[in-house]
Amino acid sequence: MSTNIKKINVRSPYYLTSGDVAPTPVTSVDCGDTWLTGIDVGNRNFTFDTTEVGDIDIVIGGNDVPINFTLEWDGNTATTGYIGLDTYDQQLLDAGVSAGDINTGDPSTKDTTLTINKTNATPTLVTLNVLAPLVNDSYSLEFNCPAPAVPSTPCGAGASYSGGVAYPSVQNISLGSDLGAVQLDYNAIGVPDRFVVEFDGVVVIDTGYVGLIQYQNDLNNALIALGEPTAPIVSGPVGSATFNKTTATTTATVKVYAPMTGTGWNFTLQCPQ
Repeated sequence: MSTNIKKINVRSPYYLTSGDVAPTPVTSVDCGDTWLTGIDVGNRNFTFDTTEVGDIDIVIGGNDVPINFTLEWDGNTATTGYIGLDTYDQQLLDAGVSAGDINTGDPSTKDTTLTINKTNATPTLVTLNVLAPLVNDSYSLEFNCPAPAVPSTPCGAGASYSGGVAYPSVQNISLGSDLGAVQLDYNAIGVPDRFVVEFDGVVVIDTGYVGLIQYQNDLNNALIALGEPTAPIVSGPVGSATFNKTTATTTATVKVYAPMTGTGWNFTLQCPQ
């Protein structure tokens, strides 16, 4: 009795009996990771998790040999088709690729960005499938997730934090459309922090680093570790500053730079008066 056999792909030197499945390697990555794949690597899935909502962008590069990239989240897909240099089109057709799936060109179309819109926090799993049917392919990937949502707080309500390094923590403060003086009351508690208020795209308050002077050397070391220049502690931990709200723009942004571990702070951005 004869046995049905099938070839796995054009680069496989062996065959499998029907019913066998060639496993696809799965690589777990994180948002912000980059991946560089060398020559002749075959098919692969990349998976990562994010709770953020918005556009997920995969920045793609590599040599001229065509590859197909498909991004999937919650049953929704976005695909490049086979991208690369069009001199490989016949090899793709010989490998069983449909002509409608070939999006090559001259110059190569491989340098591109593949995007899918993630509309909900869950499910968190996102998968990128890479189909590479030809030998000598290579590619690079950059996994960009949506930016974290910035929390919004009513003016006068206040915000606080304690814990590790946060550089910066960002809060949107709803000021309403009223005009007038807006006062920032802040308390770095001890470990130095820097409070910056932005309004209408302009920095309107910058406290510099405020805290206990005994932490100056520790602050300098923490800033150097972050690749930042050293900065002086300009005053004690508690204070206030004011800017004049002259437009009907309703939102200000407060950024608190906390480069040291074990920090804690609180602030209140008052409503216009």
